[in-house]
Amino acid sequence: MVIIDNLVLLSEFKNLVSNVYIQIFVWIVIADIITGICKGIAGKEANSTKGLMGVVKHLLVVGLVLVAYPYLKIMNFEGVATAFVLSYIAVYGISVIENLGQLGVYVPDFVKDRFSKLKESTDKQENGETKRGGKNNAE
Repeated sequence: MVIIDNLVLLSEFKNLVSNVYIQIFVWIVIADIITGICKGIAGKEANSTKGLMGVVKHLLVVGLVLVAYPYLKIMNFEGVATAFVLSYIAVYGISVIENLGQLGVYVPDFVKDRFSKLKESTDKQENGETKRGGKNNAE
């Protein structure tokens, strides 16, 4: 069993402010929230309940990361803590790219091909809302 000194824990929480991974994580979550709201407004699908649930989900994830990271560092699992934060950075980064693509911001084809949401919206635009492969429903 590991006994954690409160002063050490407080020091680790203070160090979160200067941690580059945490800063990137927080900024990318903010970008995801903003692009998600813009996507909802642009797509005329703005829904306060859905938006509130999204913000609550984001806040819970941020809270989880901000609480777990210092504990993992104190228990000498800094590599696990960093991997934990980087995995969330990757997930939210993918979400931001998908949101930007669905908003109409240019995303290169090699990126679009790797994101199913962007590939689906590109296929719909190219096929004029017909079935995939260019075949009409009448055939």
